[in-house]
Formats: sequence, structure tokens, C-alpha cells
Amino acid sequence: MRIAQRFSQLIEYFLPQAIRSDRDAADQAKMFLISHILGPVIGNSIPLAFFLFDPTPSYEIAVLSLAITAFWIFPFLLRAGFNYDRLVLVSVVNLNFCIFWSCWFNDGIHSPTLAWILVIPLLSFLYIGGRKEMRRPLLLIFGVCGFSFFALYQGFAPSGNDIPEAASRALALVSTTAALLYVSVMAIYYSRVSDRSIELEAEVRRRQVLSRELRVALSKSTEASQAKAQFLARMSHELRTPLNAVIGYSEVLREDMEENGRLEMLPDIARINGAGKYLMRLINSILDLSKIDAGRMQFDVRQQDLRSIVLNTIEANQAAAEDRGNRIELSYASDKRSIETDGPKLSAILDCIVHNAVGYTRNGDIRVRIGPARIKDLPFFRIEIEDDGCGISETDLASLFELHGDGREATQSQFGGTGMSLIVSRRMIRSMGGDIEVRSILEEGSVFSVLVPVSWPGAAPTAGLAQEDAPHRLGDGDTGNLDLRLA
Repeated sequence: MRIAQRFSQLIEYFLPQAIRSDRDAADQAKMFLISHILGPVIGNSIPLAFFLFDPTPSYEIAVLSLAITAFWIFPFLLRAGFNYDRLVLVSVVNLNFCIFWSCWFNDGIHSPTLAWILVIPLLSFLYIGGRKEMRRPLLLIFGVCGFSFFALYQGFAPSGNDIPEAASRALALVSTTAALLYVSVMAIYYSRVSDRSIELEAEVRRRQVLSRELRVALSKSTEASQAKAQFLARMSHELRTPLNAVIGYSEVLREDMEENGRLEMLPDIARINGAGKYLMRLINSILDLSKIDAGRMQFDVRQQDLRSIVLNTIEANQAAAEDRGNRIELSYASDKRSIETDGPKLSAILDCIVHNAVGYTRNGDIRVRIGPARIKDLPFFRIEIEDDGCGISETDLASLFELHGDGREATQSQFGGTGMSLIVSRRMIRSMGGDIEVRSILEEGSVFSVLVPVSWPGAAPTAGLAQEDAPHRLGDGDTGNLDLRLA
């Protein structure tokens, strides 16, 4: 087994990288290499037998041995990058010479080595496989060499040798055994190649069946997705109508209670109003998620003032921040303010993150930093929202943006009900060509980074940005920051 492994490694060593990618070409080249590595070992048994059995050995035996040994040069030429087809043609010419030369100085057509002629077409077609363009030159070489030998043999018959009859029979046995061994080795390898081809064809058929099953499953999945989208569209309308009534009537009741001085009912009415708005946000999130997954989300892309979008988001959450004793700070580290994006959707994404930062921080600071960044040679803005809140554990952080997972239950309790708003926000910003990154330390705080492209990416939004492509963190040595304290 070790010898077989070493021999296989030797074959792989000589196999050029350019041929490895084509399975058929690699199989043909491996047969070429096997025959040229083992061939001189087996073939040199014949000139050795000539030398031992011939009472008066001459230079013809040395020429035969050198021609057979020359086959060892071909693996090195193949590894060096020489054209495979040309090497095959030269090799076949040399094989013809070896066989006809051994016959020439040893009884001609009566030579025991004449049987090796049958090996020539066998090896030739093993080297080229089913390539028709190589058949004609190989047959031409075989025909020219054979015709030349017989013509010279008839015109210039060689002188006989003085090998005894018993030695001639022994020589014939050696030649036949060598030919049989050589053909057996090639047949064994060819059978392995054929078995591998049969296994490959069976695997191809199996994968074709699997592919058909997958297409059917995909078609059913598409139909189910369309049915789900239609159901959500209908149900969202049915749910929004009564929820709008609940929210509207709760606001009317609150105003009436305030005018009539019945303040004891205001907390309950505020809970009704808050629950209604929460359900409305949840329904909108589910609908948005369905649109994103179906690729039907529509964007109203215009030139927007990024600083104004961020300021409006901060002002919308200012009252809630003051109620919890928080202070919001804004620093803008860029002279450029205009971006090409969908303003309302970007505002909703930023509002989700700022709302979470406010909700999970008490008597702390929430720092919003905006600055330029370049990712993959494209201009971006990085908007960082950092808080001093409770932070997120590594386990919860891993499943923060996953719709399903083992860690969703812990995340739900920390980020409001289902945590759907963060999931929708990340998928939304990715559809807009950006991304959301987060890093957090439990009990110390979190930093959410929203990456927004300066120019709209068009019909091919990014699918997320790699961490190693992220720009430097803002606030670490940046100059020109404009601080706006809202507290």
C-alpha cells in the first residue's frame, strides 16, 4: 500500500496544473505517465535478455536500451509545460522505433519482440481518449513506421544472429511476459478509470433527480411565499383599520380626560395608546420583512441632508431620553452632508436604534457620531450610536439579527417583544446598500454602527460588508467635530 501511495504521489508530481482541472485529460495524462515511468523498467528486460542470450552482443542492444530508457524523459517534459499532444506523437514514434529496431537485428518478422506491435495502437488511443483529431496523425505514424520497416526488411535483409534455439525460446518467453505485464498494468488502471466514470455517471444521474426535486420544491416554496405575501397584505389592512381606531380614540380620550381634570385615568389610556402603537409597529415590521424577502420593497430615492435626518431622529426620541435621565450628544465629523437615499426608511432605521439605546439606558449618555468612511473604495457615512446601557451578552449578540435561532428568546426580552425592528432594520439597510454592525459588552454598553452609502447602489445592493472592510472608528483622533448637546 505504501508503494502504491508513493507511486500515486509520483504521478501527481508530474501532472501539470493546467491538466488537473479537466478530469478526462487528467486520466489520459496519468496513463501516459504510468506507461512512461513503468515502461522502461519492464521494457529494459528485453535488451538485458538479448545481452545475456546472445553469444556475440553488439551495439544494437545498447541502442535499444537507450531508446527504451529515453521514455523517462517524457514525464519531466510534461511537468515542464511541453504540449501534451506533441509529446504523445514523439513518444509513439520512439515506441515504433524500439519495436521495429529490436525486430531488425533479431530475425526480422520472425523476432519474438514483433508481438509488441500490438501495444502501439493500444497505448496510442489510451493516451488520446476519444479525441478524433489525434487519431489520424497516430495512425499515420504507425503506418509509415510499419511500411518503412517492411520495405527496408525486404530490400536490405539483416544478417541473422547466432543466438541458440533454446535461448531464442527463452527470449520469446521474456518478451511475451514483459508485453503481458505491461498491457496488464495499463488494463488495470484503465479499468479503474472506467469504474470511476461509471460512478460519476451514477452520481450525475442522482444529482439530476435531486435537481428536479429541488426545482419542484422551489416552485412550491415560491407559491407559498406569494400566498404568504398576499395574506400579509390583506391581514395588514384588516389589522391596521381597528388599530388606527384604537390609537385615535385613546388620544381623544386622553385629551378629554385632561380637559375635564380626570387625570387618574391617564396612565391606563396611555397604556392603551402605547400598546396600539406597538402593535402597529409590529404589523409594519412584519409587512416590511415580507416585502424585503420577496424583493418587492420600493424605495423613494432622493438627495437628502444626512445631518437633518439624524437631528430629526434625535429630537423624536428626546422626550423619552429626558424621562429616563439620559443625555444625547451628536458629533458630525464631515463637511459633506448630502446623500442619495430613501430618507423616510433611513429615518426609521436610525429611530429603531436610537429608541433601543434610550430604552435600555438610564441616567447615562447616548453618543451619536457621524463621519465619512471608504469601504471597498466606495464613499460611505458611518453613523455610530453608542450608549452606556446594560449591554448585550455574546450569546444574545450572535442571534440579535436572526429571525429564528436558539438565542432569540433572550434577545426578545432585551430588545422589545420580538426584536423584529432590529431584524427589519438590518435587512432594510442592506437592501439600501449598507449594513449594521454592533459590538457590545455586558453591563457596559453597546455601539451600533449604521453604514450608509453616499450614492444609491442601484439595482445591485450589497449583501453586507465584511468587518475587515470597515473604516476606522469615529471619535478616536478625528478633528473638526461639531458637538450638539440636546439635554
